[in-house]
Parts: sequence; structure tokens; C-alpha cells
Amino acid sequence: MAFEIVQVVQEISNAGGVETVAIELARVFGRNGLSNVVLASAVAENLDQSIKVERVAPWLARIPTRGLFRHIGRAIVVPLFTLAATRALARHPDAVVISHGDSLKGDVLIVHAVNAQSLAEKRAAGSWRWLLNPMHLWVALRDRVMIGGLRYRAFVAVSERVTAELQRFYHVPPARIHVISNGIDLNRFKRDERAGQAIRSELGIPAEARVLLFAGHEFSRKGLAHAVGALEKLGDDVWLLVAGSDNPAPYRKLAQRSRGRLVFAGARSDMPALYSAADAFVLPTSYETFSLVCMEAMACALPVFATPVGGIEDYLYDGINGFRIAMDADDIATKVGAAFADPALMQRLSEGARATAEAYGWDQVGLKYIELLRRIDAAKRAPSRSAMALSAKA
Repeated sequence: MAFEIVQVVQEISNAGGVETVAIELARVFGRNGLSNVVLASAVAENLDQSIKVERVAPWLARIPTRGLFRHIGRAIVVPLFTLAATRALARHPDAVVISHGDSLKGDVLIVHAVNAQSLAEKRAAGSWRWLLNPMHLWVALRDRVMIGGLRYRAFVAVSERVTAELQRFYHVPPARIHVISNGIDLNRFKRDERAGQAIRSELGIPAEARVLLFAGHEFSRKGLAHAVGALEKLGDDVWLLVAGSDNPAPYRKLAQRSRGRLVFAGARSDMPALYSAADAFVLPTSYETFSLVCMEAMACALPVFATPVGGIEDYLYDGINGFRIAMDADDIATKVGAAFADPALMQRLSEGARATAEAYGWDQVGLKYIELLRRIDAAKRAPSRSAMALSAKA
């Protein structure tokens, strides 16, 4: 029986992992002939016209949520959109609702990250700057209502690690949790040597340089300082290319002898080209749940050097598609340097990375969502069935 799917996400674009997941799910649903719409306030100008969007509080899109004052902007935009979107769901009473954390109710909550675990990691590391970010107060309250209050029929965890965190922090019953990893657009994310050369030319990176790419909007949590520290120890032919909207000033100061080989590209929408400009991807992050950027890098045949945290350990294997690293400049420099010095190894890692990504195509991942949504729709049409009827894992 046909049913409507509604996704709720504050922004729909390719600017971040959550936004990208929303786009890819909309495309998969459309390719499978399912009626679906996305409720959002900010919409990318170049969004695929096949994706149906219903704007909610569109004036919120005028408030900046990236850049230097992003924390203030998000502290205004996210709560207001969440309240507006929750109310807007009344216009779709019979739909199966997927929330990306931006509504206080629905049928499926995709848990991209458990903020309580992220803060625990920061406290353990002695970092307390997060106390200055007003968003954390809102997220804590929101998660207590959404997750702790079990206001969804099903919770999709993007990795087994997220499953454990949902149970530890919010006591979500195992029967409500379904593990479905994020996917990757294998047609968009693939190696393009010409595009990569153009990026090098644009950014002044020599054609013969060995390029490490780092991507992320939270430089501190993602471990950029460790990557810069490794750059200081690597040869003069190694460059570090950084994509992301965070403040680069503190990290430029860390690059004493390698300052000329540290390039900040800012926030980019042409990530496949940036991946193609690099020889390897580095992410010494302290906390992740799946890390879409690592999978995107692998799809572009980049060996990945990342910390085995969150969901990364589910698909990163030493000597197969990259190497697991510590949040330590010496460890990163040693492993990257040894790999760069062995062309045959780099070729094997590159081939292994692409092979890994091919198992995570969105068409395969999307079918898991569709099966879960069909069962939820059936349960809603037969009210006597409880949420426990969804206990079979998607």
C-alpha cells in the first residue's frame, strides 16, 4: 500500500553530513516510486529539482549558522525551527515521519550523534570551552524529550557504537533501535584527476606535492591540531589541505616550519574535487558516529588515516584501505610517511578504499530504510500492534 514519507531537517544541502543524508534518502525514495517531501527552512539553490521541499519558517535561513558566530546563529535557528517543524507535521497526519533531530516527535529518529557522549569525551580530555556554546543546553533538553521520552517508534543508529550510547544514556529499549549505516553517492564521489588538478592549481599546490586532506567544521574535536603537528614532522613535499568553516588562525600558528604547506580552503561544496586533489585523507577525531567524510574519501579512492572511534572502526582496516591512527602527531607522521614512501602500498590502499565504499552505496542503504518505513506504516494502520512489533532489525 502506498504511503507518504516526510523528512524533517533544518537545512537541506550538501553542506554537511546530516544534510547530505536527507538529500540522498529523498533521492532513494523517489527512485523507488515513494511519495516523499522534506520539511526545511534553508534550501540549497542548486538542489535537485526532483526533491520536493516544503519550506517551514523560511526567514530563519537568513540567520547565519556557519562561520565565526555560528554558535549564536544555531542557538536561535535550531530551536525555533524544531518548534515550527513539529507544528507543521500536523499538515501530514498520515505520513511516516523521519526526523534528523529537528522535530520533537515523529516515527523514526535518525541518531547521527549522541551529544551526551560527545560532551563526555570533551570532559575526559579536559576541554570545557563547550560550556560557552548555548546550543548544548538546547540539545540536552531536546534529546531528553525526543530520545529519553521515547517519542519515536524507532531509532536508527548509524553504527553499533551509537546503539550502545542510546542504551547507556537514554535507556532506549533494544527493540526500538535499528542499525543502518550512512551511505555514499558512488556516482558523485569518485576519483576525477582533472578536477583534482584544477583544485591544486586554484589553491597554489604543486602538481608533484603529496597532499593530505582534512575536512570538518569543528577543527578542535576533529583533531586538526594533531594533523598540523604531523605536517611539521613530514617532508617538505607533503602539504595539508583543510576544508571546513572553523577559524583557521590558531592552527596557522601551530605550523612553524610548514606554514607555506598548510592551505585552508574554507567551506566547500565541491568536495569530490577536493578529494581528487589529495593523496590521502586524515581525521584524528576524538568522537564520531560513522564519519561520512571518511567514506566519501574512500569512494574517491583515498587511503584514510583516522582514529578508530564511533563507527570508523567498523570499516577502516590497517593495510587494507588506510591505517588507524592515534590523536598524536608522531603516530600520524610515522604512518603517513611510511605509506607515502611505498607506492605499491598506496596503490593497494587506494583500491581497497574504493572497494570498501562500494558496499555502502545509497541504493543498498536506502532499501533498509524503506523496509523499516513499510513496517512502521503497517503498524500505524493496525493500532493494536505495538512498537515492539518492529523489533526485527532493519
